[in-house]
Amino acid sequence: MECLNRRATNTGGPTTGPDPLSPPRPKLPYYDPCLNGWVLSRYVDVLAALREPRLLPVDSRAEAPPGDVVVVAQRRIRTETMAVLSHQNIESWRTQFVALAHCTIAKLTSGKRVDIISQFAEPFCLAVAVSITEANPLDSERLGALAHTVSMAVADPFNDWLRHSAKIADVQVAKSLDRSPIPMSGPTFVALSQTLPCFLANAWLALLRHPRQLDRLRNEPDLLSSAVEELLRYAGVAHILFRRSSTAINVAGLTIARGARVILMLSSANRDSTYFMEPDCLDISRRSRPHLALGVGPHSCAGVSLIKMIVGIATAVWVEYVAAADTTTPIEWEGGSGFRFAKSLYVLLH
Repeated sequence: MECLNRRATNTGGPTTGPDPLSPPRPKLPYYDPCLNGWVLSRYVDVLAALREPRLLPVDSRAEAPPGDVVVVAQRRIRTETMAVLSHQNIESWRTQFVALAHCTIAKLTSGKRVDIISQFAEPFCLAVAVSITEANPLDSERLGALAHTVSMAVADPFNDWLRHSAKIADVQVAKSLDRSPIPMSGPTFVALSQTLPCFLANAWLALLRHPRQLDRLRNEPDLLSSAVEELLRYAGVAHILFRRSSTAINVAGLTIARGARVILMLSSANRDSTYFMEPDCLDISRRSRPHLALGVGPHSCAGVSLIKMIVGIATAVWVEYVAAADTTTPIEWEGGSGFRFAKSLYVLLH
């Protein structure tokens, strides 16, 4: 197992901006007057909040919890989405996506420097999103650009310009996918085509920073499943979630008033040394408490199994083809307080 200082360097060159793979340490719950909300960052506190059904997911700017009609509609749509993304349906896509991943990376020139994110992760994930939502393949480039706008607003939730642009783009994505068999077709398309490659960028960077773990994954492919879980814990893309209380409740030893804002720091919780031994070490064979990267409880990610399958497929192919990292290019980060990710990741292919 390899340990890194919390201010870890990149694979060779300098890193610009704060490193999202080195999140802040968890703290006792506190009230932040600037954010106008309670901040929870310890594993036990974030877990309790995620399990509390009366803490409802909201936008970063929401001033109140959603009303009962909205909550009921959200629950119904989530249930319908989970039914479509059943284990049986997900497994039916596996062979198709394995072939797609190999086909996508095989187009790249071996022995040459390539950006594995823009040249493999992004086109692969966009094709997956088009397939699952049954979008028009001829419209994929336009939809990808719109989805990127929506995703960047989530990454930087306090950027007013991005927020305005995302509202317009979100409507256009939804309109283009109005015949999709996926009930949450817009969010699903954005998550698969945009958020997923952002996570893969950070996850693969983590593996390159831990070469012994990367070699172990090459030599022990049976560890892929546990490696996916550990990468989600260590490099999970979402740093912060927002909640509003539908009623007065007690969570994490706090009395939270009706309508109060609660901010959940996922990345800090996933590095809580109380629950994860040597939390700043990447260990692809780790056996410990479940991570919180995709949430838990009534508002957890509806596509957990699908995401893990796609991450596993893409990472297995990446491990097979990538020979070494290009250590001459500094890592540039994009995003904001919602999530940050490596813009590019240059490697040499076998």
